[in-house]
Amino acid sequence: RALLGLSDEEFGPDAVTNLVNAIDEEGVDIVADLWERSPEFTLPGAFWRLYLFNEWYQRDPLTVHKRYVEGVNAPFTAGIDDTDPAPEVPDEAEVFERVNNLLKGREFGDLTKLLRDSALVMRILASGATFGTTWIRSDKDRLANMVTRRASALIETAKELDTAADRSEAGRLI
Repeated sequence: RALLGLSDEEFGPDAVTNLVNAIDEEGVDIVADLWERSPEFTLPGAFWRLYLFNEWYQRDPLTVHKRYVEGVNAPFTAGIDDTDPAPEVPDEAEVFERVNNLLKGREFGDLTKLLRDSALVMRILASGATFGTTWIRSDKDRLANMVTRRASALIETAKELDTAADRSEAGRLI
């Protein structure tokens, strides 16, 4: 319901079926615009951030992979406290595959884990010395928006996805 901006009366199994069919036929872009202005602590806001992240990867997986490898090999991970135990490093391609499947309505697994894994991938991407925390550099890029163009975009978005994961875990991500 929250992802579609529908009232309780309008939402039901037919709405979900229509959404999945529309995404299959037209792509997730048709609903992503509905999510763009949603706060980060909401389900549509989390989906908007995952959508941007996934579009960036789909457009240039080689560059994202190079950044990821550099970040994995960096002496520290941006946004992770050195006193915390080192998190298990996820396979970035597998995380993006899960995000892509979620956005296409093919996967409805553990959303909390996917949000946390996506946040960690963003932090790792922000850790490489060559690329740093910049996500989208050009204002003319079709993915340029308030989420991707702010200072330290990857780290800030990772924090927002962690907030969404906390709310999801508590059953309050709506």
